[in-house]
Amino acid sequence: MERDFEQQWVQDWLVRTSGISVNAESGRRRYPGSVKSEMMIPKILGIEGIRQKELAQSASKSGHRKTALKIYELAIRNLIEAQHNIFSDTALKRHLMAEAQSCMDAVIGLAEHKIQRLNIPFEGKTLPALFHSRSESDPLLIYIPGMDGTKETSSIGPLAEPFISRGFQVLAVDGPGQGEARTLQGIRLKKGNYLTALKTVLNDLSQQGLWAGDDAWVIGSSLGTRWALELASNDDRIKAVALLHAAFGDLGPLIYSAPPRFHKVLKYMTGLDDDDLDDFIRTDQLMSSVKVSCPTLVCIGEFDPLTSIGEARDLYQNNLGGPKQLVVLEDAFHGSEGVASLNGMNGTDLAADWISDRIQGKPFESAELLIGKGSLGPYKAQPLTDWQILRTQD
Repeated sequence: MERDFEQQWVQDWLVRTSGISVNAESGRRRYPGSVKSEMMIPKILGIEGIRQKELAQSASKSGHRKTALKIYELAIRNLIEAQHNIFSDTALKRHLMAEAQSCMDAVIGLAEHKIQRLNIPFEGKTLPALFHSRSESDPLLIYIPGMDGTKETSSIGPLAEPFISRGFQVLAVDGPGQGEARTLQGIRLKKGNYLTALKTVLNDLSQQGLWAGDDAWVIGSSLGTRWALELASNDDRIKAVALLHAAFGDLGPLIYSAPPRFHKVLKYMTGLDDDDLDDFIRTDQLMSSVKVSCPTLVCIGEFDPLTSIGEARDLYQNNLGGPKQLVVLEDAFHGSEGVASLNGMNGTDLAADWISDRIQGKPFESAELLIGKGSLGPYKAQPLTDWQILRTQD
């Protein structure tokens, strides 16, 4: 806690000047101008989220279902972000998360497709998951959010629209340390238990008759890319995996060179003090153990501060044994919304289309590719240039 306290002025300055707690390189503001410090985020966003919940309730009572769904999504994002910026188990944090889950219950009642809440026994508690489905014959996509994402937010949204609209059934989980699992269930992230959690959820889905138990496809976002790789490396039911907003590299630079909030969030996720957290970070080196044989897409920003191109190329060359593509977004950072090289396309669309192509059996060549600014996105990718290759060599 002393380390975080010493750096708090930097975090407050970042929030005040950029309107965001992390990933300020993108230039996109997340918080309104009235937020002047990190401490203010829960109140300002919480008030906005509760007001949006009331607005959505009014729209629903008036029969305006689509408007209600749109506003509920805004409310969920604000309420979950509000509680995410409280780094201890407090009544306010639990209240904000409960309000977000109340909004999600309303979404479930209004959605055009079927959404089921699943509560899977795990470590003496229950892991919360959402299972989206239009047809039992649709392929199963597993979405794994990152440190700052949940089963209702991040790239998926409460309706899983990017994936449902492409003909998937979708399983989204708050794993150990994340979202509702941590805030309301008290399930902490431990070494190795995220992989165990994912396999437990898949087994439960099969036992309930919601999935045939054979083929599944995975998209991991941000820190979820680590757990996606672990799952694909340890479960032959996974037939292809796409990694979006890479964060599978060395956790040390991620936590200690990035904004202080990363450290505080990981501390809350694990429940560890500084010394034990240092040990967790030191010993949790993913790439030394992961070996993936199914088709794999690795999508990374050229200047992503959370995983370097060097780490991504190392993974591509040494740990991926099947058909594979490394896609670098030119001059991009962590995240893909508004990236110039995608010309308005989102990285989620890229990953979802890539998985769809694998399901359809479309051939592709293994390659390290650059999506350059001014290109036609993934439809006109080029080989990496010296700017990417030389900086990754000794």
